[in-house]
Formats: sequence, structure tokens, C-alpha cells
Amino acid sequence: MEHTPAPYGPRAVYGYAMYIGANIIFLLYVIWAVVPDEVLHDYFGLTYWPSKYWAVAIPIWALTALATFAFLIYPAINMLITPDIDDIRTITDKHALQKTEIISGGIPAVSDIPITEVCKKLYLRKN
Repeated sequence: MEHTPAPYGPRAVYGYAMYIGANIIFLLYVIWAVVPDEVLHDYFGLTYWPSKYWAVAIPIWALTALATFAFLIYPAINMLITPDIDDIRTITDKHALQKTEIISGGIPAVSDIPITEVCKKLYLRKN
């Protein structure tokens, strides 16, 4: 079967199972984080749970890692793969449309504006 983003039977079943599983895990997390240890031990017979410190520490660490990635690592990766300012790839590429002859009275064809014309219009002062 080819890979497609369109919905089909097995994908719907897996998606629903992941939805139910994520909700159950979140419910267990909230119960562990909020309910006192004495209640868990006396009423449910659960004698070992990780420290409540981890109920706060894990989400904070995850958000710190996400913020570090979003504000430092991701922009740094983009800066690494961006061509230098004097690289020819910043001016043109293989998909550029070159200017063709204009028929008098007609609409010009779609094309890329050369960087020299852009610079003349933007930065050259008329005396």
C-alpha cells in the first residue's frame, strides 16, 4: 500500500487507540500527581510510586528542552543550511524563469527579476 495522508481503516483504528491510550496515561499521571500517597496506599494498596518531585520535574524538563530546541537549535540549524550572502544560490537557482522577449502591446511573460534590476530600483538614487 502506498503512503498517503488520506484516512483509511487501519489508520483510524490506530489513531483511536492512541487517543484512548494517551488519555488513560494522562489520567494516571494526574492521579499520581494530585492524590496523596496515603490515599493511594490505604485505598488502592499501592505501596510504591515515584516521588512527587518527578510529577513537576518531568514536564518542566520537557518544556525546557522544547524551548531550547525552538529558540536555539532550530534557528541554528537553519542558519547552517542557509547559503552565504556571496553564494550564487542566493541570487538564482535551477528553477529561475529567465526574461523572454516582450511582444509589443502584449502582457509580458512571468519571469524572475534579475538582482541587478532590483538593486537599481531600491538603492540607486536619481540625481
